[in-house]
Amino acid sequence: MTQAVSSPSPVSSSRTAAPLPARAGDAPLRPGKSGAVERALQGWQRLRWLAGSVVRPGATARALEHIWFKPPRAAATSAARRLLDSARADWALVTGQGPSRRVRVYRWGRSGPVVLLAHGWGGHAGQWHAVVDGLLAAGMRVVAFDALSHGASDAGARGAAQTSVLEMSRSLLAAAWHAGPVHAVVAHSLGGAATALALREGLPARAAVLVGSPADMHAACASLAWQMGFTPGVLARMQRQSERWLGLPWSAFNVPDVGRTRPVPPTLVIHDRDDKEVRWEDGAAIAGAWPGAQLVTTSGLGHRRILQDPGVIRHIADFIRPGTAPARAAIPPALHGLAVD
Repeated sequence: MTQAVSSPSPVSSSRTAAPLPARAGDAPLRPGKSGAVERALQGWQRLRWLAGSVVRPGATARALEHIWFKPPRAAATSAARRLLDSARADWALVTGQGPSRRVRVYRWGRSGPVVLLAHGWGGHAGQWHAVVDGLLAAGMRVVAFDALSHGASDAGARGAAQTSVLEMSRSLLAAAWHAGPVHAVVAHSLGGAATALALREGLPARAAVLVGSPADMHAACASLAWQMGFTPGVLARMQRQSERWLGLPWSAFNVPDVGRTRPVPPTLVIHDRDDKEVRWEDGAAIAGAWPGAQLVTTSGLGHRRILQDPGVIRHIADFIRPGTAPARAAIPPALHGLAVD
């Protein structure tokens, strides 16, 4: 594993510990009276879940299941809308678990290797606007998609308000087979876990880039449950219930284990020290477990702004550019701080 530590943008002088959940977190508490009210309300809600865990564990487990598998809705910015309006858009199909479902696929560029972009939980293809521009400038064709129950795609098997990383992975595979052959996959947040599952299922990519990706869904869900006040017994009940319709145990959603048990392509892991939604340690765990992976650590970019940083985008393009050895790609000056082989 190669590590690069950098500070492409100023680092805040007051850092807070980053919570584990891979889900989009609540807005930070505001200072003053309103912040005190919000803390009181959150404390009251936590007591309610604790009480429910004891008095009505079955109903409380179903509530946790609904919370965990409900994707948030991300509004499209003007930049995102311009990107999607400029694309050639069509559909890929996800089959199985009932009728076929359509995945919206967007394409840019006419020549060059195909790079597939996989958004995160609650995201959409428009969030890649800065990355798409950078990859097109590097001579690549770019494909992005909206996962089921996200963006313009159809609802998943459990409706528009419920989906999973497994369904995101199936959406990714459908887009890949539709637009392939795929040279490389670039994934953000939970899209990285979906990419790992797709690679385990045989996605033939020659390189992968995971940006701000969580390592272990079981650990992330356990952290969220503890923060909200759900007991370990309710968490275990929820996970047993969901395994029935997922068709896989939660242990299958461990990203480092994919690299330990299956061949994976050369991989670049990029994670920010100030990511408050997915801990930097998750990225380090993935890079440490996947053979030949390179870890690049940034500072001050957080979980989402990292996708718009010019230095990060250049490094992604250099890593996946055909004709180079991806795992040994040079660290560009914008990211160069400390390299350790």
